Amino acid sequence: MRFTWKILVCLTSWPSAWALYNQSTGFPQEDVDNGVALQEIANQALGEMEQESLTSNGCRLEEARVRKEWRDLSFDARKEFTDAIMCLQSLPANISAEVKETFQGVQSRYDEFVATHINLTEYIHVTVSLDSWNEATCHRFFIHAFENALKIECNYTGTLPYWEWGYDAENPQDSVLFNGDPYSMGANGKDLNQTSLYWASRNLSIPAGTGGGCVYAGPFSNYTVDMGPIDAPGQQPVQYDLEYNPRCLSRDVNPTVSKESVAFRNTTKLILSYDTIDWFQGVMQADQRFKDPTAPQSFGVHGGGHLTVGGVLADINTSPAESMFWLHHAQIDRIWTIWQGLDPANRRNAIWGTHTRSNDPPSANMTLDEMIDFGFISQPLQFADLMSPLSGPFCYYYA
Repeated sequence: MRFTWKILVCLTSWPSAWALYNQSTGFPQEDVDNGVALQEIANQALGEMEQESLTSNGCRLEEARVRKEWRDLSFDARKEFTDAIMCLQSLPANISAEVKETFQGVQSRYDEFVATHINLTEYIHVTVSLDSWNEATCHRFFIHAFENALKIECNYTGTLPYWEWGYDAENPQDSVLFNGDPYSMGANGKDLNQTSLYWASRNLSIPAGTGGGCVYAGPFSNYTVDMGPIDAPGQQPVQYDLEYNPRCLSRDVNPTVSKESVAFRNTTKLILSYDTIDWFQGVMQADQRFKDPTAPQSFGVHGGGHLTVGGVLADINTSPAESMFWLHHAQIDRIWTIWQGLDPANRRNAIWGTHTRSNDPPSANMTLDEMIDFGFISQPLQFADLMSPLSGPFCYYYA
């Protein structure tokens, strides 16, 4: 069964749009809200991927590595993951002294990933490449390269976990990811009792979260962020994007944003409502060119995940400095993978967009033949090789 219903921008009210959406999917509202619907379509997409793998030149599903949700990892596996990240953060940078003159903030091997992201941000967000460089874009290969670095340089034996936001959307501050024990991703930030945060570059105020200060317990509580901030709500930007600016890892876990942006219903609706890559990608990233004018303010699931954790992750440019980046973007990749898997013949190689952020300034469309630059972390790779998690340099799927 394929779902081809699409929201029309001429719908007169958001509730009526939701009513039509629920009727079209065949899922009761309860199943959309509690994640049952999302799991069903994920299973369907995985079945399509398995069939696709039998006729392609990529790896077979039974040979692939399995990426799991954080809660499906054992305590030992969780700690092995955070230990491996801290290992990479402790390794010296590979860059030469000459390059270091430009990339002044790079102090460690881990920082090379952060600097790569900063350097390419204008080209990998709200462009064609957000979904494929992430795999969300900027990111499929980016997080794959990070996973490999953990394995090769820090002896990590697991796979990259993902964060299913839906489990935590109501009260993310109470999530096991942020409880501060040795098997978590560290604590929330210290509560600064803020009520709102002004985002200067967007002339927008957003509700503050439940923290705002430094991570005070668990893994990464002693971690130093070496670059940024560049563009984040409530934070004073540095003058030079790659300058050395040591500071603590801050978080501001935000239930107001999570309830509105990354609940199961948001993800399910995104996957089932848009048949074409332009709308799927645009709504995922809250691109204002793809917005239902009757809908409330939305950050998309991409921006919503960043702002749910807040602090360092809220600064898209330097966000890989926050270890939650990798789990968040694995989830983004998972959502894209499910969307592709529901109709692989038409979606596997679907791309849309230009070389610049929101096409400003106007630039040419990207094509599958183009090469993608990955800075410090890899030689350039062809776009066409990054479209399937079971081909090119990849061999994985999401459980």
